[in-house]
Parts: sequence; C-alpha cells; structure tokens
Amino acid sequence: MKQKLKVLIIFDVPERPTSSDWAEHFRPEDWKNDQEIIKAVKKAGHEVRLLGIHDRIRPLITEIRRHPPDIVFNLLEVFNNDRKHESNVAGLLEMLNVRYTGSDAATLSICRNKLFAKRILAPHRIKVPRSVVFPPGKLNRSLKNLKFPVFVKPLGQEGSEGIAEHSFAENTNACLERVKFLHENMRTDALVEEYIEGRELYASVIGNQRLRVLPLREMIWTEFPEEKPKFASFKAKWDEGFRKKWGIQNTFAAPLPNGLEKKISHISRTAFRALNLKGYGRLDLRITPENEIYVIEVNPNPALNREDELAQSAIKGKIPYSQLMQRILLLGYNHQNKNGK
Repeated sequence: MKQKLKVLIIFDVPERPTSSDWAEHFRPEDWKNDQEIIKAVKKAGHEVRLLGIHDRIRPLITEIRRHPPDIVFNLLEVFNNDRKHESNVAGLLEMLNVRYTGSDAATLSICRNKLFAKRILAPHRIKVPRSVVFPPGKLNRSLKNLKFPVFVKPLGQEGSEGIAEHSFAENTNACLERVKFLHENMRTDALVEEYIEGRELYASVIGNQRLRVLPLREMIWTEFPEEKPKFASFKAKWDEGFRKKWGIQNTFAAPLPNGLEKKISHISRTAFRALNLKGYGRLDLRITPENEIYVIEVNPNPALNREDELAQSAIKGKIPYSQLMQRILLLGYNHQNKNGK
C-alpha cells in the first residue's frame, strides 16, 4: 500500500523574509532547485508544507508544534549563511523527536571536518591523501610528512568554496601563502593535503542497511592545457563561462579498467557505513594513472538538484527523479521509525 505522509520540507533562503508569506518574498530563481524537489514529493501523493529558513529557528519549532509532520525533508545546508550550523538543525529535529531525511547530526559534524572523516576511513584500507590542518593564525605546522605538490582548501566548506587556482601549491612558500589567504579571508582552518593526480569521479550511494552504488559520474576537461593540474575549483564547478572556455563537463564516467568499478563500489559502501551516512551520499574520488583509488571527500546530504551528480546517476540507474525523492523520503521515515521516533 502506498503510504501518504505529512511532509514538512525545509530549506535555506538567502535573507530573512519581511512578510509572513515568505514564498512571495523571493524571486523564483532563489529556490528553483528546491521547487523541483517539492514538485516531486507532491507528485508522490504526500501532504506537503514548506518552510524557508534564514536566521531564525523559532519558526521551525512553531511549525512543527502546530502542524506535526510525519517527517521533515531536510534540504537546509546553511543557517544564517553559515554551513557550520547544518548539523545543528538536524540535532534540533532530533531533540524535537521528529523524523527527517538524510544523515544525522553526528555524521554531518564528522564529515564537515574533512581530516577527521579521513582518519576514520584509513583503518578500513581506504586510501586518502596525507594531510595536516593549519588552525587560523597558525603557520608553524610541519609539512615534512607531505609530498609536494599539495592542495590547500578550507577544512569545513562545501561546494568547492575557497578552492581556486592557487589552491594547488608546488612548494612550501606557495602553500603557506594560500593558508594565510584562507585564514584572513575566510576565517577558517586550512586543510593541506597531498595532491592526487588523476581522474575525478563521483560515486553516489543510496540506502541504509542495503546500499546501492549508482552509475559513476566524472568531471572532464576537454580544452584545458595538459600540463596544468585539473581539479574541481569553485569556477570549474559553477562559472559557466569558465567551464565553456576550458571544455569542463560533468558526464558519466568513461569506461574503467577491469575490476576497478567493483573496487569503487566496495570502497563507497565501506565509507558510507564507516561514517554512518543514512539515506543518500556521494564520494568524491581520484583515480591515479596507476589505477589507485583515493577518497577525497565524503558528502552526506549532497545536492539533490535534477542536474546534479546524484540525481543524474539515479536516472542513469533507472530511478526516475520523482521516484528518487520518494525513496529518500521513505529511507528517512522507515529508518527512524525502526529505531524509534
């Protein structure tokens, strides 16, 4: 029997609404991607309520008390334009005893600290780049255990924020200059890790106990100078002019050597379980010329936009977009129902 649920969909909005009808306050493009998800959940026959959140948490508490949902579809990535609060919102839902989609507060916190997440993966025979963290204002951390070139990025940001051409450093001076830049301009810990040369692949996973690794995606550079390092900078991901100039495309992965795809599936499932992800997630991988597999990042609750990696992989795997949203919703509902609301 098809289950009809009362679903509260929450997502972040760019500024605080000035009227009670927040949906009319924002331009359609401000929450276009969220609208696709909303439409898919409604299409599945669920009763849907919406709440856009900027910097006030009380409206969420009030909404849940006045209209108790069966589950919250959690699309909120930032609170008050700050990603560090993503896990806090999930924690609040746990305190309110409300089911929600995606990973829990603990997992979101762990994965946000990219160094900590990789330390958890290492005992599982998963290759990760050697790395060191420079806290704000500290430039005296040793780099002697790292092999140059290295890659410098913010410790807790997503979506390639803070990643640019100068993130690639071939010597100590260049590395420390980028560390200092991140400290001064983003006020964040800087993660310095060995740069892994190779193909950039994305492995999306859905499920709880039974996990399915979806068809692999890949970022390719068709017009980029061969001698320059290729990585997913902020421009490479989001600047359409830059992507067009250098022939940067996100597409389905080109064929892999025999057995490599099976190894990637095993690594993806192992990482998913080791970090206790729930519902859905995505791994960013590097495949070296020697066919070694490195996990660069593990992303709980990755973007669900129709054009993003997870949704495209699902569609390729014969899971239509609306069915994917339904599956994510029920994975959250059934998991938390099983373990106690």
